[in-house]
Amino acid sequence: MEYFKTLSIFLLACCQFSLVHGQPTAPVERTGAEVADYIRYIEEDAASESKLQTATARFSRKDVIVDLVSVVHLGDAEYYGKLNDHLKDYDAVLYELVGGEFRQEDLDANVDPVQGLQQLAKAFLGLEFQLETIDYEADNFVHADVDWTQYEGLMEARNQSFGTILERAMVLTEAGDSKGIAADEAAMNVLMNQLVSAVLTGNSSTLKRSLAPFLGEAEELITKIEGEDGTVLISERNKVVMRRVNDMIAQGSKRLAVFYGAGHMPDLESRLLLEGFAKGESVWVDAWVISPVGSAMGADSDDSPTDPTTSLLSPSSEIMGVLQKMSELMDALQRTQSQR
Repeated sequence: MEYFKTLSIFLLACCQFSLVHGQPTAPVERTGAEVADYIRYIEEDAASESKLQTATARFSRKDVIVDLVSVVHLGDAEYYGKLNDHLKDYDAVLYELVGGEFRQEDLDANVDPVQGLQQLAKAFLGLEFQLETIDYEADNFVHADVDWTQYEGLMEARNQSFGTILERAMVLTEAGDSKGIAADEAAMNVLMNQLVSAVLTGNSSTLKRSLAPFLGEAEELITKIEGEDGTVLISERNKVVMRRVNDMIAQGSKRLAVFYGAGHMPDLESRLLLEGFAKGESVWVDAWVISPVGSAMGADSDDSPTDPTTSLLSPSSEIMGVLQKMSELMDALQRTQSQR
């Protein structure tokens, strides 16, 4: 049970957590209580398609345009195809990738167990992985993230780790202070049953329909996790982005895209507004199109049987090690919470 529990939490995290490659001040104060919306879930009824969507929001200052192009890290092939076409039009696309610039040989080697887990999530959900489908070798792509040395140094300086950030999320979840996420044992059991059913039948739509409402509310949860002191995962890395934005503007770029996970965008929006940019319109694009409940499975459907069962039952030793560590971390955090 702990294996499936850990795996389900990872499936949620894969879509919003940082993209990785190879191996302190407070966040910007927001002027209002409402969190800017860069990802949403639309579900009309069981007979209609459901959709997870991400937004591109435009910001302008005099003759400079900066678009915040939000993204989920696992999505439909058509979604990434549209993003590739859209991103061609910018002078520079500032992209997210912890660890350094994108290198195809690193992706081909697939030596990172985290990337292996992302591949596992890809199989479960019947989706594509961002790093495999976006053209990171395009001439206008510019790396705008921390390398591993910077990342580890910031974590140490801020006395943070994945565990401390996960603990913040668990506290919010147990307090019922997060929307869309399973907050009790009954809800978790439902998610577990849907996970197992999706794996055994190859029906990914059921699992997507369970995860998408949480992802659609993830910005609010991430903002609450940031709290008063911020985190390395969001606010510290967003400072790197803003430095790159200003560098590119100084070099003469007039039309920029910041291509980052949707969870980064509310904080980035606040930073742009403080630097004198005005927010314009937002355009939404479908990241996941989920078949109606009970629709027939077919060769072209996202319910087409894949074979994630093999990956589930026999993942690599590295992946199993990461899962085991995640499970142990979750158990330790739960014990800590129960003792308070």
